[in-house]
Amino acid sequence: MKTSLLLVCTLLVSLHGSALGHRLHLGACTLTVHTHELRHHFHQIRHSMLTEDNHKGVRLLRGDMMKNLQATESCCFLKQVLRFYIEKVFISYTSSHSLHRRTTSVLANSFLSITKDLQACHLQTHCQCNAETNVKFDAIQANYNKLEPAAASVKAIGELDSVLEWLESFRSN
Repeated sequence: MKTSLLLVCTLLVSLHGSALGHRLHLGACTLTVHTHELRHHFHQIRHSMLTEDNHKGVRLLRGDMMKNLQATESCCFLKQVLRFYIEKVFISYTSSHSLHRRTTSVLANSFLSITKDLQACHLQTHCQCNAETNVKFDAIQANYNKLEPAAASVKAIGELDSVLEWLESFRSN
């Protein structure tokens, strides 16, 4: 009896923790993002994306570029990256695998949700874009546009790990 009660309590605590998400501080903007869920969905398709990537020498999202952003730029950059994935990457992605289509749909919906939260920060002027941020994002788009749309979307989805790692760096302790 005690063992089953302990098991139920442990399960409830773990479910409660996973439902909360993580508070991310991007400059003056604070968001709650379920990065663990995003990672879970991404890992369902990660291997396939890396296998299908025929442009291994091309890098769209460099981790050092994202890490070198000023805290005040991070909100704007995230907003641009999410819009890029929603409006270009996920729309251009086609797959014969239903799991891949469902997973990218879940990721796109999650990105839409985060974008709505970022919009509130933008309206409160906590999410300002400067020229340097725009130049960095323009470089991502330029590299993406050099590739054929299907290959570019596979490349970008395969690099979501960099975006998720960058997002997790803003977690509050």
